Amino acid sequence: MNYNKINNISGWVVFGIAFLVYLLTMAPTASFWDCGEFIACANELEVPHPPGAPFFLLIGRIFAIFSFGDETLVALMLNIQSALTSAFTVLFTFWITTILAKKLLVSVEARPNKEQLIAIIAAGFVAAMANTFADSFWFNAVEAEVYAMSSFFTAIVVWLMFKWEARADQPGHQRWLILIMYLMGCSIGVHLLNLLTIPALAYIYYFRKYKFSWAGFIATGAVSVAILGIIQTGIIIYTFDLAWAFEKSLVGTQSASGATTTGLGLPLGSGMILFFLLLFGGMIASIWYTHKRRLVMANTFLIAMAAVYIGFSSYAMIPIRSNADTPIDENNPDNALTFLSYMKREQYGDRPLLYGPLYNVQPTSQKTEKAFILRDGDDRYTESGNKVSYEYPSNQKKLFPRMYEPGRYNMGPHAYLNYVKNTGEKRNGRDVTPYDDKPTAGEDMRYFFGYQVKHMYWRYFMWNFAGRENDFQDCDWESGLAFWKTSKQTQPVKDNRSKNHFYLLPFLLGLAGLGYQIFKRGNDAAIVGLLFFFTGFAIILYLNQYPMQPRERDYSFAGSFQTYAIWIGLGVIALYDWLRRLLNKNAVYAAVAIGLIPPMLMATQGWDDHSRHGRYVAPDSAYNLLNSLEKNAVLFTNGDNDTFPLWYIQEVENVRPDVRVLCLSYVNTDWYIEQMMRKMNESEALPITMKASEYVGQENQALFLRQEKLELRLPINKEELVSAGILYPKEADMIQGNTMQWTVPTRGSGGRRYLELKDRLIVNLVENVAKDGWERPVYFANTVAPNSFIGLRNNLRLEGLAYRIMPVVYPRTSDPYDPYDGSVDPERMYTNLKNFRTRNLDNPNVYYDENIKRMVSNYHGVFYRLSNYYLREASELEAQQRAGLDSTTRASNPELADADPAALRERAKEVMTMVDERFPYTSCEPDPYIIVRAGIMFSRLGMEEKANEYLEYGYKVASETLKYYADVDDYFSKIDVYLYGMQMYAQHLGEKGDREKADQVAQEYQNYAQKLRNYR
Repeated sequence: MNYNKINNISGWVVFGIAFLVYLLTMAPTASFWDCGEFIACANELEVPHPPGAPFFLLIGRIFAIFSFGDETLVALMLNIQSALTSAFTVLFTFWITTILAKKLLVSVEARPNKEQLIAIIAAGFVAAMANTFADSFWFNAVEAEVYAMSSFFTAIVVWLMFKWEARADQPGHQRWLILIMYLMGCSIGVHLLNLLTIPALAYIYYFRKYKFSWAGFIATGAVSVAILGIIQTGIIIYTFDLAWAFEKSLVGTQSASGATTTGLGLPLGSGMILFFLLLFGGMIASIWYTHKRRLVMANTFLIAMAAVYIGFSSYAMIPIRSNADTPIDENNPDNALTFLSYMKREQYGDRPLLYGPLYNVQPTSQKTEKAFILRDGDDRYTESGNKVSYEYPSNQKKLFPRMYEPGRYNMGPHAYLNYVKNTGEKRNGRDVTPYDDKPTAGEDMRYFFGYQVKHMYWRYFMWNFAGRENDFQDCDWESGLAFWKTSKQTQPVKDNRSKNHFYLLPFLLGLAGLGYQIFKRGNDAAIVGLLFFFTGFAIILYLNQYPMQPRERDYSFAGSFQTYAIWIGLGVIALYDWLRRLLNKNAVYAAVAIGLIPPMLMATQGWDDHSRHGRYVAPDSAYNLLNSLEKNAVLFTNGDNDTFPLWYIQEVENVRPDVRVLCLSYVNTDWYIEQMMRKMNESEALPITMKASEYVGQENQALFLRQEKLELRLPINKEELVSAGILYPKEADMIQGNTMQWTVPTRGSGGRRYLELKDRLIVNLVENVAKDGWERPVYFANTVAPNSFIGLRNNLRLEGLAYRIMPVVYPRTSDPYDPYDGSVDPERMYTNLKNFRTRNLDNPNVYYDENIKRMVSNYHGVFYRLSNYYLREASELEAQQRAGLDSTTRASNPELADADPAALRERAKEVMTMVDERFPYTSCEPDPYIIVRAGIMFSRLGMEEKANEYLEYGYKVASETLKYYADVDDYFSKIDVYLYGMQMYAQHLGEKGDREKADQVAQEYQNYAQKLRNYR
């Protein structure tokens, strides 16, 4: 038997299985979060958020070409890229495992016998399949994100290092090391996670070349960390720091007025060019010199560093494409200064890692550093105020600070106050401020282990190898072995498709493999252990995450989980060795049979909640939002899931390129404001008249004021607005005179009031739109938080999935189930909602996770509101008819003056019927209060059968879910929304006169509220 041939063929079989799995479960289009942004940027080679992923985008562009001009297939091609690179990761995981498994059974040169061969190949297969079906890795493999390709680089460099190990005594073995460094350079253009393999690779080199000693072991660790630092800081950051220093000296700077100048005044870019000529010239000369002198180690190191730079050169794409002013051009890194900021990820701010203050320390002073910009038309960099950083008293800084962000002091179940016992001043039993606390180092470590380690890593680890409770944010792991809990699970709890039970089998098999490798080959166990540590636990140390993350972060640790899959595979070798004392030659078959159980369990349990087949919600939600808007609209959005699908569908599918999307997360930045002042696609430049001195620089992030509000008056020509179709006559009648009076509330408290830069920009934009006769429609997405409305809450008109800013103050409704802002444009809304794209939302065979359900709840809200509007108008007309009023005065809306109340009720029923048919709760189930509210509306419309169906189901889900968590005394992340569903149901029963049942539900509500809120 030819071992190498069998090993190679088996590896490619594993690759084929994994690739087929991912193709079958892959998303057919763009997904939420960063996927839409990356697909759009890959398709047109645009500039994504820092630090970018240029290598990923370049490869993605190649895949996008295979859409052959069909823009609807671009996202699919990018998803195939992730599926393919993930399958290659599985392939290399297989080969890494067989290398390690072979070492456990036979010497490196020896050929394994038949039983040993079966055991080795089975170990590789089990590891590969455990990797294939691991929760986090599978999630990354079926969407267009960087983490799948990052995992590929992790796997291939480790495999190459083991290949080098087998050839380390052959001439030219250094070429393997140089190839590894080149791939690491390429991987920087995907994600930095691959660099975390360096310590493990260093120890492979050490154990192969040197005899073990503790001094050598420690020195190798120090060298590996130094190499990691050289690449991550020296190459990625300091290279551009030095380039900027050259640029500033050769090109020069000037004061804001241009009166004072420094530098030589050479053309822009001269310093950058000279620096890189010197850098690469010096590197080439050094390589030539060390080659001539036969300085092998130095020569290899220099060539390896050159290889990193060559791989890293994909970053040249970022400033090149930024200079082309692409529609997506985040941070505008088109010159040395902005590119340096881009690479440093300055927009994300700093966090203390090894030494710094905790959240309760007040700064004692400020440190300033001159800031510069490059203004259009200037030949020098211009001073633009100062960058400010804060200094803290050294006697109050701590080693290894973990609780450092004051804003997270009282946010959620893992807020800092839950870990700090010796709090300071209290008022009415509550902490007055975080700044009077006295947290100890021990309490800081409690937070570290309780939240950062346990909640933000160990929980994810157990999702992958023990099981998962559900798909709710902050859900726990669940193996299925806690029978005292699982026996109490009610049907709604059992029905969550993301409830996966692996009964700890993958975890235990991995422990067996780990223990056996430590016992048999401690060096190899140390290498895999280092890889496991640095791709998992070390990330926790580096990220230093604060509570209330916007999403689950398990995707970051996929490298750690794929490493543990190696130990799961080696568990087969352990079983084989232990069983052959009992079963002789049959031991290998028993070991293989037992070893296959964990990955089979992972596959069968995980398939239904990892398959994204048939999901179109992200692009459809973007399509529906954009088509809620009038032509040439301006749309303010909230964040990633509001914005990135819009970028995708505009840039890739060319849907509504006339709309200008403004993400409120970016509006506080000068580069974004400047991009709004130029034409983009089919959208004209925005009418913004702010001067650069009003928005450039850190000092303009907030405008401090004394008053609590600003009173503004905007011009209105009611007649022109009515004739242009912007206002309805009734709306014009609601305006007093020819001005719109508008009160902008300031932020902050006491004498420290201020407006954020985004507040001032919105004010400036609306003022100029008003001066232009309100021709350019301005909208807020209906997911934007009210604190971003800058006093316009009652000036909003809902036209679909967006509120349009209008010069009208609308009366607020009194419906407790309709607490929304502004008014409703029934005709525009009805047309827009009828044309919504809701592909497959009526298909119960498609899995929709909690994130998608939350987005679809947005649909429920606008359909409910439109139906409620028609019902309210019908009721008012009926009341006026009963009062005998004339038809010319009886309607609150003149467009409905001649409407028949019965027709309006039918329209309301039609809208709610669309809800039931197009996105029923049986296919994409929202939170119970959404279902209950729909049931209440059906009841109001006289559709009692449908109402009872919705009401009873919503109540059942809320009640039985809360009952389970109360019975097992456990934390439930959605306590409030489930309790709200019960509260709504009890209130509705009371309104219907069913006092007995209303009291029963209200009592249940009180019991669950009292018990479960103790676990927050």
